[in-house]
Amino acid sequence: MKRLSRNRRGVAAIEFALTLPFLLLVTLGIVELSILQTRMYLITRAARDACRIGSGVIEGVDADGTEITAAANLHAREVLTNGGVSCGSAGCDVNSVWYEEDGWMMLRVEVGVPYTPFTGLMPMIPDVTRGQFVMLTQQQRI
Repeated sequence: MKRLSRNRRGVAAIEFALTLPFLLLVTLGIVELSILQTRMYLITRAARDACRIGSGVIEGVDADGTEITAAANLHAREVLTNGGVSCGSAGCDVNSVWYEEDGWMMLRVEVGVPYTPFTGLMPMIPDVTRGQFVMLTQQQRI
């Protein structure tokens, strides 16, 4: 009877050793995807808030969009910096475009931030995570 219980403990240790790598892979994958999701939320928020700020700028009669896009770019970088992304060393890509579509003046803000994987287990994650947002501006051409 004692010999049977000792063998059972050995089987449990072997089963644990066999399942541990799989459990670690799943756990690290969840951590990696959580970090990526947080980064994507920050990028989308930066683009959305930059559009909101830029679309509220009114340049005047001879508008060319320079003040609108400059305000949007500055605000997107501020949101990223406040979110913990250092754009100076990371090389963030913020691009704002003021353009006309169907007679309306629109502002599109695209934000790209380099992403370094935490675990390296998922090669399908891109090196740069990107997000964009488009909004109608208050500045319109008549």
